[in-house]
Amino acid sequence: MKENIALIGFMGSGKTTVGRILAKQLDMKFVDVDKVVAAQEKKSISDIFQEKGEEYFRQKEREMILQESTKNNVVIATGGGVVIDNENIKNLQNTCFIVYLDADISCIYERVKNSKHRPLLQNIENLQEHIEILLEKRKFLYEFSSDYKIKIHLESNLYDTVEEIKKVYIDS
Repeated sequence: MKENIALIGFMGSGKTTVGRILAKQLDMKFVDVDKVVAAQEKKSISDIFQEKGEEYFRQKEREMILQESTKNNVVIATGGGVVIDNENIKNLQNTCFIVYLDADISCIYERVKNSKHRPLLQNIENLQEHIEILLEKRKFLYEFSSDYKIKIHLESNLYDTVEEIKKVYIDS
């Protein structure tokens, strides 16, 4: 069994919420990569993107994933774009059981439609179409990178999701 769990998936799929509860129930440390990068930079992710650019953020994300994935007993909630960097995936695959939270479009849209802190969704005219395009570009990478995929819908029960991940992780 790998020592860590990494949660991947599109923004709004529930990585942070699921990860926090999963870590608590498994008595593991919880790390939200986006929150740690924002805290280190003393800026929101949106401000980092705006002031320093996406590539700068991706470098910080890469450093954080390398640092956290080499530890043991950690649940890592990654950012939605983590899969676009092959180095991130290699680092996660070395030590983490990777779970893809495969949220459907309507679920993602409902969860992010009023969000002001997601830089890739700012000033978008047709938000649902934009989400569909971004998700389509990443879906293969999420599936290819993961050890396990769990479907997420608006009706999904958070605790059922956590229980399913725990069972699959423990059995792996």
